[in-house]
Amino acid sequence: MKKQFIRWRGLFVSSIFILVDALGLYFIFRVSFFIRQTLTPLFDRKAIWTATEPLMQLGILLSIGVFFIQGLYPGYGLTAVKELERIGRSVSLTFFLLAGVSYLNKPFQNFSRSTLLFGWVLAMILFPLSHFILRNIISRYSWYGTAVVVFGEGKDAQKIVASLKRVRRLGWRPAAILPINAITYDRVKLIEPHVAIISPPANTPIESYAHILNQHFRKVILIQPTGNFGSAWVEPRDLDGQLGLEFHYHLFDHYARLLKRLVDFLGSLVLGAIMSPLFAILSLMVALDSPGPVFFYQQRLGRNLARFNVIKFRTMVLDAEQRLAELLQNDPSTRAEYETFHKLSDDPRITRVGKWLRRFSLDELPQLWNVLVGEMSLVGPRAYMPSELDDIGDYAPILLRVNPGVTGWWQIFGRHNTTFQKRLQMDEYYISNWSLWMDLYILLKTVWIVFKGQGA
Repeated sequence: MKKQFIRWRGLFVSSIFILVDALGLYFIFRVSFFIRQTLTPLFDRKAIWTATEPLMQLGILLSIGVFFIQGLYPGYGLTAVKELERIGRSVSLTFFLLAGVSYLNKPFQNFSRSTLLFGWVLAMILFPLSHFILRNIISRYSWYGTAVVVFGEGKDAQKIVASLKRVRRLGWRPAAILPINAITYDRVKLIEPHVAIISPPANTPIESYAHILNQHFRKVILIQPTGNFGSAWVEPRDLDGQLGLEFHYHLFDHYARLLKRLVDFLGSLVLGAIMSPLFAILSLMVALDSPGPVFFYQQRLGRNLARFNVIKFRTMVLDAEQRLAELLQNDPSTRAEYETFHKLSDDPRITRVGKWLRRFSLDELPQLWNVLVGEMSLVGPRAYMPSELDDIGDYAPILLRVNPGVTGWWQIFGRHNTTFQKRLQMDEYYISNWSLWMDLYILLKTVWIVFKGQGA
């Protein structure tokens, strides 16, 4: 009965996603068809819904099938970046197949193929959003996920359990922690076959353990310490029967940097044009709020230790540095906080408009100019100050080999509650695991954080 209940929960979660995806694709085709109708004067013929509807129905079936093959139903065990990658790949494959069908099949000859183009663009936006929002909602319920048994010792096992509890979206709910010596035929066969995670001590042969676990668990995952690499994009390598793991700093690749620079240039150009009215309004607010210039320039460390002036809307009073020095000298608790976080949670130097700008991270919008001229990236490590170079220490040759970002991995997960050392580790993790999908996820997450007013 328990095994059937677990299977039912997985089917229930999958059914929710399938239903939402089917309704979502129907909505996408409807909107795409409306856009095509609106633009009819630009085309040589009018779009016909009766020619669009059969392809829409086929698209729903294809998308569900492709999503299922990609492991998106129910999608347990997928990080947000991996899910985004698979959604993007699945959506593109679905619309590519639909385009092929509409071209080769005579019944679809009257179909307006521009509708597919509009639909693909909408699907690339709406499918990730719907999946992330839905998974965030249903992951709060006890029926979401599957049970996980962790085999390990002491702090290592506790750390895995803490991570599983923190990242609810994975759907791996820790059911028990058992010692490594519990992996025997007699003891393991009494456990319901869910997911097993094994974290053996160093230099422990795991072959015999793996043989036992694979006979009783649907999925067995080995956790090995890999420093700060992660890695979300690690690839296994078979070295004459020996398991090898290939991972490196992805953002150090020459072609990766060229691609990232192209995206940064186009992105900053488009965003700057769209937000120009907002720039004018915010500039006026800063000017009226307190005396001083609208913009604030501060020297930061760029790629290869090159120094540049980062541009922000001014959010502090003019004598901010002098006030900071006096505050740190006279208040030991404030000095301790600044030495740990390199910022203050309740900074008395911030103006009224400045507090509002910082809450919604609007003070950083002028950095689009830094991105446009190639001094920064839309997404990247933190832009560190020259005075922090000694504190960066051994991380400097890694973090200062790429352009800093307006937003980044530590900004969306750490914000001002993260210690300086943790920021360094998260920045290194980003460089190691970089991909366009990761950048896209960080940008989407940043928009959500700004919308909620969780800025620093």
